[in-house]
Amino acid sequence: MVRLPRLRPIPAKPARQNRRPRRGFTLIEASLTTIIVGTGVLAIVSAQQGYHRLNGKAVKQGSAQLLANEIRELTLTLPMSDPQYGMTLGGGLEPGETITDIRTYDDLDDFAGVITGGVGNGVTFRPPVNALRETIPDLGDRWSQTVIVENKPEDFVNDPFNVLPMGSTDAVRVAVQVRLHDGASDATGVVMYEMSWVVSE
Repeated sequence: MVRLPRLRPIPAKPARQNRRPRRGFTLIEASLTTIIVGTGVLAIVSAQQGYHRLNGKAVKQGSAQLLANEIRELTLTLPMSDPQYGMTLGGGLEPGETITDIRTYDDLDDFAGVITGGVGNGVTFRPPVNALRETIPDLGDRWSQTVIVENKPEDFVNDPFNVLPMGSTDAVRVAVQVRLHDGASDATGVVMYEMSWVVSE
């Protein structure tokens, strides 16, 4: 029997170690990441605030347009002058009509308000009114409607300086300004919407 020489096992090569040690984020990388993410968040917040501002303004302008249309609908079927007196009293409010009681208005020239020198001063409804001559309590004193009725020459109905005495022409320009007031003490308010139209006989 032949004996074979005893073989020594060949030692395995040790795994090559990566001499580069593992590392995390550096302070500069973490800072840059924070700046980039923070800028994105600020941009989103700013865009959202801008959206809310524009949305709020759109809602206010929509409300103002509806309030102007209420006056237009209210005056659409009214005659230009009083059915009983005509223009014999110079236009404006006739006997039995009160500037504070819209239920007594029965013609367009009543919306001219107090007549001075043949020209009306207009009337303001605050709180605003609807086409049924009822106040709109939900809006309170924050909104107002100012109605101006003026006699105009037919060729210059949009000329603000060409105003004629009440009853002197067959063309009447009706204008409505809807204003938004900050509070009860804000008498002037901000004009949110304007509408005008011409009525002729």
